[in-house]
Amino acid sequence: MDELIDPAFLRGSELFENQPAEVVRAVLTQGQLLEFGPGDVVFRQGDQGDRLFVVKSGVIEVVAAPSDGSEAVVVAYLGTGEVIGELALLTGSPRSATVRSPEHAEVFAVDKTVFFDLMDVLPAFARNLCVVLARRLETTTLKAPRAVSKQLQGNLKYFDLATVMQTLIGSRQTGALVVSQDKHRVAEIFFFRGNIARARYRQLIGDDAVFQLFQSPVEGDFSFTGRDVREEEVQSEISMPAISILMESVRLQDELPMLKERVSDPGRVFRQKAAHLSWEEPDTIELAAAVWSRLKRGASLEDLQREVPRSSHAIYRTVIALLDGGQIE
Repeated sequence: MDELIDPAFLRGSELFENQPAEVVRAVLTQGQLLEFGPGDVVFRQGDQGDRLFVVKSGVIEVVAAPSDGSEAVVVAYLGTGEVIGELALLTGSPRSATVRSPEHAEVFAVDKTVFFDLMDVLPAFARNLCVVLARRLETTTLKAPRAVSKQLQGNLKYFDLATVMQTLIGSRQTGALVVSQDKHRVAEIFFFRGNIARARYRQLIGDDAVFQLFQSPVEGDFSFTGRDVREEEVQSEISMPAISILMESVRLQDELPMLKERVSDPGRVFRQKAAHLSWEEPDTIELAAAVWSRLKRGASLEDLQREVPRSSHAIYRTVIALLDGGQIE
């Protein structure tokens, strides 16, 4: 088996990154490569921990059922080289979450007996495991997760974009999340140490690009590969912390359908009715002026969304405010 499996995914994992070549060969020889398709379960919450798993390719998702009996939710995604299940082997406790494949994944499994044999006969393996667990304990104590470079990729048909981004934020990633359609890049979100520093979505940039990702039915493939970037190379164009802009994006996404109900025909042409623009919100006066100027000759919401570089929610809200104020018709 060691001749058939490229060991790169093991060398890129936190548990095996500092292991000697003979340890990696021993693990590959005694483990098993498993393939999972869309919806396949690797293990379920409550199962006994009888194996350790390392993601070789693709992505797996961690699904947790809250103790109050409410519906299980996806809490994280794990990519190439990431390890799951080692704590259950050591503690003997049941699995604390369900792990499954959203789309397609290859997962390398090491049985419990093999795991403990490796610890007994390979001191380097046991030492590195202690280092990994100590880091995790330190991380938990300090409430500051240690950034381990991730690799995630898949089709958004199978993944929840908000959870993908939350995973990158929570694991303090640095790198670019890219969304492509028909091999053409349509969006790029650059993360630096778990914060969103830059964003592009079609013609939009900054906050509005992040917002629009949740206001449009985004389809296609996504990919993320962590990388090292010096702090002095990063110039942020996002106005709020990552978790805040993510929560705001979801809020605006939920609110947009109600705004669209107010103006059910996006092709309806609006025109100025008042002689001058009257607007009392200083934070949005530039947007209101941009919309107002285009309504002089007449424009629909479809036109405005093409011409004004702001999110759909912002444009709908502005048009409705002008309508309610009797300034356009």
